[in-house]
Amino acid sequence: MKKQLVLLVFACALMTASLAQAITGGDYARVRWKGKWYDAEVRQVSGTQLLIHYTGYENSWDEWVSMDRVAIQVYWKDTWYKASALESGDNKVLIHYDGYEDNWDEWVNLNRIRSYK
Repeated sequence: MKKQLVLLVFACALMTASLAQAITGGDYARVRWKGKWYDAEVRQVSGTQLLIHYTGYENSWDEWVSMDRVAIQVYWKDTWYKASALESGDNKVLIHYDGYEDNWDEWVNLNRIRSYK
């Protein structure tokens, strides 16, 4: 019962979080640059943009990236699924669930997204 209550509280928190709460400064992420994936640290979040620092690289490589360059998970029906962001805008992201047909693609609110590494 206690575990279920904790999960319920966690799920409620996720549903009301903004991207800045779901992905925050200090989080780690995988970021796509020129077709390859690199480890990075999130430094700041602004809307659907993340200021990232590539692990092992000079600060001069730090850059603002959109969600379509970040490996993400999307919360759907009590489970986190790996997904790819196709487009972002107006505090929503068009996502494609990895391994699923295109008919599952959907625009999701930022509170259903988190980075994964």
